[in-house]
Formats: sequence, structure tokens, C-alpha cells
Amino acid sequence: MFFRSIRFKILLWYMLLLTATLLIFSTILYGGFDKILINHLDDLLSSRAEGVADAVHTYCHTKDNGTSAMPFKDMARDWVEEKRKDPELMKVFVQILDTKGERLVASKAMPFIAPIDKSDFEDVLSGEDSFDTLSGVSEEGRKKRFRVYTRPEIEDGKVAYVIQVAAPIGLVSLAMRNLLFILLILLPLTVLLAGIPGVLLVGLTLKPVNSMINTLRHITAENLKLKIHIPDTKDEVKRLADTFNDMIDRLDRSFSSQQNFIQDISYELKAPLVMLKDELTAAMGKDRSKEECNEVLKKSLEEVDRFSIIIEDLLVLAKFDNSQMPLEIKKINLTKLLEEAVKNMKPPAAQKDIALSSFLQETVIIDGDEDQLKKLFENLIDNAIKYTYRKGKVIISAHRDEGHAKITVSDTGVGMPEDELLYIFDRFYQINKSRTNKQSFGLGLSIAKSIADSHKGRITAESQMGKGSIFTVYLPISYPG
Repeated sequence: MFFRSIRFKILLWYMLLLTATLLIFSTILYGGFDKILINHLDDLLSSRAEGVADAVHTYCHTKDNGTSAMPFKDMARDWVEEKRKDPELMKVFVQILDTKGERLVASKAMPFIAPIDKSDFEDVLSGEDSFDTLSGVSEEGRKKRFRVYTRPEIEDGKVAYVIQVAAPIGLVSLAMRNLLFILLILLPLTVLLAGIPGVLLVGLTLKPVNSMINTLRHITAENLKLKIHIPDTKDEVKRLADTFNDMIDRLDRSFSSQQNFIQDISYELKAPLVMLKDELTAAMGKDRSKEECNEVLKKSLEEVDRFSIIIEDLLVLAKFDNSQMPLEIKKINLTKLLEEAVKNMKPPAAQKDIALSSFLQETVIIDGDEDQLKKLFENLIDNAIKYTYRKGKVIISAHRDEGHAKITVSDTGVGMPEDELLYIFDRFYQINKSRTNKQSFGLGLSIAKSIADSHKGRITAESQMGKGSIFTVYLPISYPG
């Protein structure tokens, strides 16, 4: 399991990146070191060639002063014989060529070196010097590679002779092989040794995550108040801890709301059942007149209707949750739909002597399901009526607002605490029971929000205790297409 863990993956990536970095560094070092050694060897050959040229020139002028016309070849051979044991020249091989590329004279140990290319030699005759790496055979008959410097000597404006100085590059090759050997040993050894602090670094990095895991293991449905320690940093670990704590808060609210809902729904279902049972038991216990039986049946039907409303609301919410609520989308005159919703809610408003008015002068067309949208607005209006004092006011208005239809339902009711506005649309949330009005919002607001969401709209709420509430719905406006 270790090889599948994030700890191993981080360590593996760390070592792979370290290996890649060291490989790049080693390649640059190897190439740079090779170039430095070759340049150093070239500087040595260039210095020796210049020294040879100066010495030969001086020697020739000395001989010319002592004797008459001694051939240049003989003078050069005499100079080589005199300088054969010179420690400066023993480190390199020297040969002097004529302008045709033929050897005039060479140091005794001069190996056989393949002549330089004809085109390159023509460049030399034009006054350019050159460096080449050529194959050759040493005195012992062994094949070697040599670094050769070719330098033209110009007298009276033309090339008089050519000096070649050569040195085996075996030492350079040996140094490069040694460097390569060291790099091949050090690179894997460095990666392996770096793996030790890498393990420690991974452990330190994942330590806060392990702490979170230990805390999360102790969190249960009965222990949702436990919180993850938030590190004093500004990194992904802190964001993860904040996210977990937010999730735990939501779960806590969800469990609490669900428990409250179970209690509330149990009470809502139990009350009509008890009343039905009492009425039917009383009706069966004595003879009743037809009018009394009709009254019992009427009350029983009312309680059955309460059952139906609760169950229907639960089914609607379940369908929205599972995206199974069928919507018949078509073009709707929102102004006309709101007028019908207001008309339907006039009777319950009249029972509490509440003035229900609307301001719907502008015609607004939207795409939506007429029945669902009518239910949305009737739920909001019913909610406003429910929490508005007698002789209060409920006002509905609608107008265009930046590509949306903005519909507001305001009341002069009891209002809500500001800290509860965030949760009133939650599925099982119940407004504080300590309020004067003991009724809860039930499932109406949750259904209203689900309908708004399914129409790509949104719903918001504003409220002040004792001053009333304002619910605002935003729905996309339909444009001719």
C-alpha cells in the first residue's frame, strides 16, 4: 500500500525531479569541462607554435650572419636538433611544412599524422591558422588522436613555411572519462542520499494532513461539534482545514435540521391522526344525527387534506432533489401569472383582514413552467400572509432588471432575525420557535427555491424583526428568438 500512497508519489516525484536536475547539471558540466580542457590545450599549442616561430626566425638570422646562403631546410633541421631536449618542446610534437604541405623537418618523436584537408590547407596558405583534431600513429605504433595547430609564417607578404604543433588529447580524454566516472557514481548516490531528507520533508508536509485524518476519524453524527485545527499559514493545508470545517458545519446543520424536521413532521402527521381517531371513536360511541355525522366527516376530510398537502410537498421536494420534476417550458406572460396568483391568495388574506395589493404595470415574458411558477409565488404570498399581523399589508411587484424579471413579495409582518436568513431556504430548517408566531415556514420556502433554481433563477430574502420581510425572485427574461 505504501507504493500507492501519496507519500510515495511525492517522494518519487521529488527524486525524479532531482535526478533530472542533476542530469542537466552534469551534462552542462561535462560539456563545459571538455571545452575548457580543449581550449587550454589550444592555448598551449598556440603558445608553443609562436615560440617555435620566433626561435626559428632568430636562429635563421643568426646563421645568415655567420655563413653565406645556407638552405632554410638545413637551418630548421639544425635548430630542431639543438632544441630536441628542450623541456618546453618535449611536451609537444613539432613539424615544419613547405607551401606544398610536404614535411621539411620534424621533431624526432613526431607521430605520423594524417595531413589536413586540402581546402583547409588552402585557407592556411591564405594566412589563416587552424585547430584540428586528427588521427595519428605514435612512435610505438599505437593509434591516437591529436590536437593539431597549424600556423603559416609570412615573410615579405607571402607564406614562407607552415608550422604544425601537435599534442595527444589522451590526457583530455582521460580527464573526461574520470569526470564521467565520478558523475555516474555521484549522481545516483546523491539522489539516494537526498531521498533521506526527502522522506523527512514529505513527513513534515503531510503531518497536518495526518492530524486532520485523526480528527476526522473521531467525528461522528453525534460528535459534529469537533473541529479540525487550522494551521497558522496561508497555504493549501489551511484551505483544506477550512473546507473540512465548513463541511462539518453544514453536516451539523443538516443533521440538526433533519432531526427537527422529523420531530416537526411527526407532530404534523400525528395531530390530524389523533383528531381523526378521536372524532371517529366519538362517532362510533353513540348514536349521532345525520348533521353530526356530516360534521365529523367534514373535519376528517380537512385532516386528510392536511395529510395530502404535507405528503405532496415532500414528493415535490424529492423530485426536485433527484432532478425528476418534469417541467413544461413555454413562453409565459409573467404579469398575467402574478395577477392570477394574487387573485388566488385573496381569500386567506381577507380572513386576516390583510391588504393584498400588486404593482404589475409592465408586461414581462419569460420561459418557464406555468404551474410550478404559480406555486412558487403562491407559496411566497402565503408565507407573507402567515407572518403578517392582522390589518397588515402584503405587496407584490414586478419589473425588468438587467435581463431578468425581478419579482418582490414584501410584508409588514413579524420579520426574522438576521442570523437566520442564511438558512430559511434549507430543506429542514425551522425558524426559532421562541418567536411570537409559533408556526414554522414548513416546506414552502424550500419548494420555492427549488422551483427558482430549476428555472435558472434565484431567490433572496431581507428582513428586520418587527418590520417585515422582502423576498425577491430573479428569473431570466425571454427574448424573441
